[in-house]
Amino acid sequence: MEPAAPEAPPSSRRRWGPVAGIAAAAVAVTAAAALFGPEREKPSPEPAPPVTPWSTTSNLVAFADDRNGWALTPRCDDTTCHPRFWRTLDGGTSWGEVPVPDPVLGRDTGVQLIPAGPSTVVVEAGRRRWLSTDAGASWHRGLAVDVLARPAEPPVGVPLRITAGTQVTGGTVAATPRTMGWYEPATGQPTAFPEQLDWQPISWSGARDGSVWVVGGNAQLRVWEDGDWRTLRPAMPAPPRTFIQVAAVDRRTAYLLVFGVDDESLLRPSAISATADGGKTWRLVSLRGSTLRGSRDAAALGTRLVIVDSNGGVRVFDAAARSSAPFAVEEAPALWKLDAAGSRVIGTGMQDGRFYYTVDGEVWTPIRLPS
Repeated sequence: MEPAAPEAPPSSRRRWGPVAGIAAAAVAVTAAAALFGPEREKPSPEPAPPVTPWSTTSNLVAFADDRNGWALTPRCDDTTCHPRFWRTLDGGTSWGEVPVPDPVLGRDTGVQLIPAGPSTVVVEAGRRRWLSTDAGASWHRGLAVDVLARPAEPPVGVPLRITAGTQVTGGTVAATPRTMGWYEPATGQPTAFPEQLDWQPISWSGARDGSVWVVGGNAQLRVWEDGDWRTLRPAMPAPPRTFIQVAAVDRRTAYLLVFGVDDESLLRPSAISATADGGKTWRLVSLRGSTLRGSRDAAALGTRLVIVDSNGGVRVFDAAARSSAPFAVEEAPALWKLDAAGSRVIGTGMQDGRFYYTVDGEVWTPIRLPS
């Protein structure tokens, strides 16, 4: 008897027939629902990204001298910030509104307010710049990276800046990516410093007599006076030294706030090096073991050094008084930045958009901004 032949495998038609029937029925039901059922709501388009007319959300204040100053006060809701620009002629007691440079600055970061003169102000935002030479009545827009005017000595009190651009030297234009410069008080023209250093400036301070003190890496220190640079050899604490900030009173008196790393690997001031004879002799005051935990900024005020303490207070050191260490100022506001302007120092409040001024480093008066 011959063996029965094996059954042939089911055809693909037979194998998928039931499944295809179920699928077809589902499609039919879906089609019927689509044709006769309630219409589905179309998905709403995604909302457009919010527009931020002004990229900074905090107040900015800057003074050209004791009386002439400027304020930028953005007012923000959940998505937008609307800037308002103000000018004061009495040191911040009263304010008058002036036109804003541009209602839309975009998303540039690092907005800076630079008072070049009593009626000249510059607003920098990223690589763009707005300039007014008529107290904010009109504005001219240009690039913050610009051709610097021929080198010239800056007037006393003009803020010095490290800028990028090109410099005109001897009738030719030379590329100088990092250049010491300043804004001319009457025209706002970016102008190169008379003679550039052969090393990178890290900290610089213009003194009340027109001298300029500049610090570089490896404790390099030079003073600009009488049209030339003079090299000094300050007293320094033992390494490691991570940063040095200079604050100059005049060509004879200056402070160097030296930063190092403590036992907890935190950056903090390790010493103050002070001179009162133009750098011939230096007094080195150690800050190790002091309660000064750190510093965000420092500025010279009269013969004193005002230091912002990272703990939220203010400290004052006076080399002329032979102080052994900076003393704490009672009831001082919490600050993070200091700017010298005329005979005052302007303090920026820590995270609250408030500003203060002092004439001695001890008494701080709030600057009432316009609402």
